[in-house]
Amino acid sequence: MPRSLRAAALFALAFPAGLVAQRPAVSPVLARMWQRDTTLTVWLFVRPDVPLARAAESAAAAGARLRVHSRWLHALGADAPTAALRRLGRDAMLRRIQPAGRWRLLPGPDAALVVAAATDTCPAGGDPTYGPSEMPYRQLDLRPLADAGYDASGVRVAILDGGFNTADPAFAGVTVTAQHDFVFGDSVVRDEPNDQPGAQFHGTAVWSLFAGRVPSRLRGIAPGAAYLLAKTEDVRSETRIEEMNYVQALEWADSIGVDIVSSSLGYLRFDDGFTYTPADLNGHVAVTTVAAESAAAHGMLVVTAAGNDGPGFRTLVTPGDADSVITVGAEDSLGTLAGFSARGPTADGRLKPDLTAPGVLVCVLSGPNGVRRLNGTSFATPLVAAAAALLKQLHPALGPGALRHALAAYAANRAAPDSLRGWGRPDVAASAVFPTGVVPLTPAGPVLASITPYFSWSVDGPPPFATPITYRLRVARDSGLKYLAVDTLTGASSYALRRPLKPGRPLFWRVDATAATGATATSGAVGPLVVPPWATLTSFSVPGGLNTADPHPTFTWHSPAVSVPPGPLSYDLMVRRAGGAFAAFPEFSIAGLSDTVFQMPRPLERDAAYVWSLVVHAGVDTSLVPSQGVFMVVDGSIPPTTLLYQNFPNPFPAAGRDSTCLWFDLASAAVVELAVLDLRGNAVRRFVPGPDFPGILPAGRYGRSGPGGPTCDARLMWDGRADDGRELPPGVYLYKLRAAGVIQFRRIVFRGRGR
Repeated sequence: MPRSLRAAALFALAFPAGLVAQRPAVSPVLARMWQRDTTLTVWLFVRPDVPLARAAESAAAAGARLRVHSRWLHALGADAPTAALRRLGRDAMLRRIQPAGRWRLLPGPDAALVVAAATDTCPAGGDPTYGPSEMPYRQLDLRPLADAGYDASGVRVAILDGGFNTADPAFAGVTVTAQHDFVFGDSVVRDEPNDQPGAQFHGTAVWSLFAGRVPSRLRGIAPGAAYLLAKTEDVRSETRIEEMNYVQALEWADSIGVDIVSSSLGYLRFDDGFTYTPADLNGHVAVTTVAAESAAAHGMLVVTAAGNDGPGFRTLVTPGDADSVITVGAEDSLGTLAGFSARGPTADGRLKPDLTAPGVLVCVLSGPNGVRRLNGTSFATPLVAAAAALLKQLHPALGPGALRHALAAYAANRAAPDSLRGWGRPDVAASAVFPTGVVPLTPAGPVLASITPYFSWSVDGPPPFATPITYRLRVARDSGLKYLAVDTLTGASSYALRRPLKPGRPLFWRVDATAATGATATSGAVGPLVVPPWATLTSFSVPGGLNTADPHPTFTWHSPAVSVPPGPLSYDLMVRRAGGAFAAFPEFSIAGLSDTVFQMPRPLERDAAYVWSLVVHAGVDTSLVPSQGVFMVVDGSIPPTTLLYQNFPNPFPAAGRDSTCLWFDLASAAVVELAVLDLRGNAVRRFVPGPDFPGILPAGRYGRSGPGGPTCDARLMWDGRADDGRELPPGVYLYKLRAAGVIQFRRIVFRGRGR
């Protein structure tokens, strides 16, 4: 019988069928061990609606010895006899039971158990200040910060590892805010008598890259930080430490308050047979991964090792699959990716690792006054975490997400991140100068508020060693910034445009910043932004036209803001007949207006179609703003004569109008015929009589509505179609009015509906 089926059968024997719907999910590893008489260390995940304290009482009553109460995971860590586990497997307060993973050193270059007397391989020499430890400073571009005196003062860093030699003189003067041994439950993180000799070696080597100091040979990157040291891993073969120590340590660090957590640990294959498969590394399954995500949610930047199981595909270890942490791979002093550095991606396709750092032949503390070269992502990880601590000192407001983004934004592989090295090796000096890049502030759009916009941007407090900052502002009417309207250099973070922009093509702008150190950043192209018309006509400017009874119409408009100079704006107003022989000649014009309201001083002719426009002046520049439709002063009286007007527009279709308006007056009630004819005299479209009009009409004015309505009556608009709806060919047509013994014709030019 397959193992999975056998486990299911054992579980079915343990629990009646009626309880299946209420029981928690149980890991297959536990199910296989269900009938043994033994004690197991497990995670009891509590249902979200059940208080943790209530579930703890129930677990204790069942016979479990509780070790951890995790508020982040809403879970309990416990040692439980299998008899107690069988009872807990019926507890409806639990949603899942799984074994606690037990950590052991991963295969690969990490020399965690190398004894302190190992050969010294980092003699003094080279750089007089940094000695052989200068290589990471050079590769990560840390020298500008270190030489300027930045040391992570004011930043709290927690390190999780197998122990730390706090008595080593290399750490003299380093601030240790708190320390706790989660293996033996005390506050001593150095080797103790019941430890395996050298248990503290790995953690001490990691810590030395942060804060160790051996003159002319080793200089840690962040000696000014305050440290929380958590001993979470037990390297003794007879006592294996569970991943619950990792969770406890994170929550302990959070209770004290830290900015950055560094963890050169990995969890994947455990001594008790429980294993996370590559499919589990999706950011949501592994306990340490979920805990690391919770730490990030609580404001801590978690930096963790990718692992040393490379170069195979998907060889990460947990919690390196967590989405919000920085997972670090290793490279050598030339930037070549280390063969052992674990590769991604995660099971759900996210790129991992995030960054790389030197992890080959890195000089670390190996004992009192001893420095040796070691390999592993364990040593690349603290270099990135220490670099993040320097950024945090310079920019205290940056949270974990912003710190992660700042390091990735200037990393060597940022143009094409992949699952081998992620975004690559950080350029910490560039990240320190421009951690949030260049942030565009105004104008932001989508429509400009001014035709002389004020451009402004910000960078996040550049350090003194990087000043002055020079900005290049480019403004263009194309997204590629090829056709520039502005191209200027400035030391300020703003620029006031003094030349007005005309409407039409959209606007794009971009700022590129260059620091005194040579570091660069960009805002990227901002846009498209709409340049507004210099005036928006707010009366007698609708596409369908508008009628008024007032022969002295009042014209109104509004304009966007404009700086002075070239403002203030002035306006020339013109009123013209719409179409026909008089369209080229203004009916009325006035220049030099400064107000945005104007009433016609003399009356306009009734029953004539008009358009109006403005010429807007901004200094020596001008912009024409025409009305969007016609307007007409309608006459409400009975017309003195029967008259057929010229259609409007003619020809048609015309701008914004796909139909033409037919107008006529009746002096008295009459039998009326109104139709469109082809040149042979055949009626192609009948309006009166028709669906909308009877054959006998009272006296009145037809084809236009009353005051406030549209210029044209939709019932007397011809769209170029015949009575049966078919589209007629382009050409010249006639329309004919017969009423009270009067017959009149007008000519219509139809351009065709394809125009």
